[in-house]
Amino acid sequence: MLQQIDNATKFYDKGYEWILHEGEPQTEHYQNFNTLHYQVFNTNIPYIIDFAEKTFEKYTCSMIKQEPAKVIPLHTDKYYIFSKKHKCNPDNVTRINIFLEDWKSGHYFELEEKPITNWKKGQYVILNNKIKHRSANVGDQTKYTAQITGILKSL
Repeated sequence: MLQQIDNATKFYDKGYEWILHEGEPQTEHYQNFNTLHYQVFNTNIPYIIDFAEKTFEKYTCSMIKQEPAKVIPLHTDKYYIFSKKHKCNPDNVTRINIFLEDWKSGHYFELEEKPITNWKKGQYVILNNKIKHRSANVGDQTKYTAQITGILKSL
């Protein structure tokens, strides 16, 4: 399930202009107070850009910063903005979710009801618009991930 980018480097949260977002879907249990997270677009981490260039025909990169006591509820990604911008079918879009730091206690990711923990920096999972997943930070330190969204190169 987890795959590895071999040349992953140490992540530093410096100089990024994080944008505050509310997690979805909102329900009686998941509302603004516990689903808030930050995102930044146009990620400039060299090993991520190199990996994206080798893997995708067209792509965008972003990062998510999830503070302690925050969750992103179970959902599937729709790729609405990417599909509209690139005039493609969302069924043809792939997202790679990359863990930017080694796993820390309380950090959690779930993919199709399978928990993922103990990851190493640079490890990743592959998502599409049908794969259910969720993320939580019930630890004491901030959790960081990067996302590359796009059209994979043909083999």
